[in-house]
Amino acid sequence: MELYLRGKVALVTGASKGIGKAIAEALAEEGVNLALCARNHALLHDVATTLQRRTDIQVLPISADLSTPHGVRTFAQEAVHHFGTVDILVNNAGAIRAGSLLAKPDADWQEDWALKVFGYMRLVREVLPIMQGKGGGRIINIIGTAGRQPNAAYIAGGAANAALMNMTKALADEGAPHNILVNAINPGPIRTERWDSLMATQAAERNQTAQEIEAAWLHSNPLKRPGEPHEVAGLAVFLASERASYINGTIIPVDGGAIRCI
Repeated sequence: MELYLRGKVALVTGASKGIGKAIAEALAEEGVNLALCARNHALLHDVATTLQRRTDIQVLPISADLSTPHGVRTFAQEAVHHFGTVDILVNNAGAIRAGSLLAKPDADWQEDWALKVFGYMRLVREVLPIMQGKGGGRIINIIGTAGRQPNAAYIAGGAANAALMNMTKALADEGAPHNILVNAINPGPIRTERWDSLMATQAAERNQTAQEIEAAWLHSNPLKRPGEPHEVAGLAVFLASERASYINGTIIPVDGGAIRCI
């Protein structure tokens, strides 16, 4: 299927590993030029070098801390200066740590939300005028099913995800008159370093093994397995394409059918 993405410019955050890396790889395969962001300079440059070796696209790695206004501006401005425009924004950076209410101090909440909630919001604010000026664009927020399925052991993450789902729906209304389509993907359990870290943290809190915690998570999952990053990436690329030109304000789970609500 032709997705009509070749030559477009995408900004992808959290692109050094996991879901963000998989999305960058999938976009590169479709001929999309990439501005990639992560805090880990070495890992990010390894991803960029590999993609440039495999494809004929341009890849611009930009190391920045998106939990700060300066980091967001640095990433957006360097990307626009290099490519001259932005067609697609994939907000993916953000690793909110597990923990119950009594286990997570205020500082953890503030630090985690600074990246995932404020980082998403600030980056949209940077690119929205550019997309308005060119008459269209795509914004894809990678959020998470915890926003719909509360979990006391992941309370800060669930609250942040719920806020981002609300923001996605509101931004879809704001972007629609300019042909800027805003959608979100809610990954469930996806086999990444991030997933393994969450399992380990919850295991330590509950005095169980990570394997026991994962088994409990997957007990109600019809597919009985975690997903893989490429299974999220395929949907992200479709939402970024012209094939998804009438999809706006949607929040799509990629969770093996675990979330039971209609």
